[in-house]
Amino acid sequence: MLESKQNMKNLFRNDFCLPFGAVLLSMAVTSSWAASNDVIAVEKAQPPITVEFAPEKPHGWNIERHLVKNGLNMFAANVPAFNGQGKLLSSWNPRFGKVGERPTFIIIHGGHGVSPGNIDTAIWAVKTLDANVMVLDSYWSRGRDENWKTWTQYGANMRTLDLIAAARFVKSEGADPKKTFVIGDSQGGWTVLRAFTNHNLSGEVKSLLAGGIALYPNCYAKESFWSGLPGGGAANTDIAPPLGDYVAPVHVFTGTADTATPTSQCNVDRALKGAEKWTSFEGATHAWDTPSGGVGQPGVDGKCSRALNVYNKFAICRNNQYTDTTRNEIVAFVERHTTK
Repeated sequence: MLESKQNMKNLFRNDFCLPFGAVLLSMAVTSSWAASNDVIAVEKAQPPITVEFAPEKPHGWNIERHLVKNGLNMFAANVPAFNGQGKLLSSWNPRFGKVGERPTFIIIHGGHGVSPGNIDTAIWAVKTLDANVMVLDSYWSRGRDENWKTWTQYGANMRTLDLIAAARFVKSEGADPKKTFVIGDSQGGWTVLRAFTNHNLSGEVKSLLAGGIALYPNCYAKESFWSGLPGGGAANTDIAPPLGDYVAPVHVFTGTADTATPTSQCNVDRALKGAEKWTSFEGATHAWDTPSGGVGQPGVDGKCSRALNVYNKFAICRNNQYTDTTRNEIVAFVERHTTK
C-alpha cells in the first residue's frame, strides 16, 4: 500500500503540489455522452417559496453578526425563482464598478442549510480573489432550515433550478458567465454534480456557468449500487437523479474518512472519475474546511465536532493542510477556466 501511494505521488509530482495523503484520482475530458431521457421535471422540482426573510438565528448561530463583522450583505429576497414565482434569499456581494471584470462565485449550502462554513468560504473568496460572491439559500425561502433526509423534493433537482436562477440573477447584475463558478458542499456538492450532468437544462447551465467545485458531495443515484439495497430501490430519478457525464469542468473533493457522504455511495466511474479532476484526501472527514477557529478566522487544526443531523451525527474535523490545498486548487481551477 505504501509503495502504491508513493508511485501515485511520484506520478503527479511534476504537475501538482498536493500534501501527503491527497491523491489526484482522475483528470477526464468532458464527455459528449447524452442522456436523452434525463429530464429535470420543472413542475415537480419547485416547492413554493413562502418566506421573504432569513431567520435571526438559524440552528442557534447569529447570522447577522457574522455577515456584518466580515463586510458581507444581509440576506434578502432578491433572486427570482426559476419559474418566476417568488424570490430566493441570498447574500449578494458584488465588487461595485468592476463586477464583469472579477470572477463570480455562487456558494450553495448543504443539507444543514446556510452555515458558518458557507460564510467563511465567501469571506475567503472576497479576500483571495476580490470576487463577486453570492451565498444562496434554498431552504429558508421555503420555510425550512434543513433537509437532513436528503432524498426528498428538496434535493438535487430543486437545487439545480435554484442554481440556474441564481446564475441568471448575477448575470443580470453584470457578472460575466465565462467567469462565474459555483462552489457547493455536501448536498450543495451533489447539486454541482447534478447541475453539470447532461440533462434537458444543460444548455442554459453551460451558458451561465464556467465550472463547478463539489466539496464532499452526496452522489447516490438511482443507478448506483446503493439503489439495490433494502429501501434504496424505492428511490426514483426525481429524488436520486443521474450524475454524469458532465457538460462543463467539475472538480470534486472527497475524504476517505467521511461517514456522511462516503464515496461508496457513488457510481465512481461516472460521478467521480468522470469529473475533470477528483482529489481524495486520506483520512479527511466530512467538512474538513469547517471554520473551527471562528468565521473568517484561522482554523484550529484537528478540532472535531459532531453534525446536528439527527439521522447521522457524523464527525467533522478541521484539517488546515487539506483546507489550504482545496482552496489553492479552487484558485487554479478558476484561473484555468476563466476566459480572458
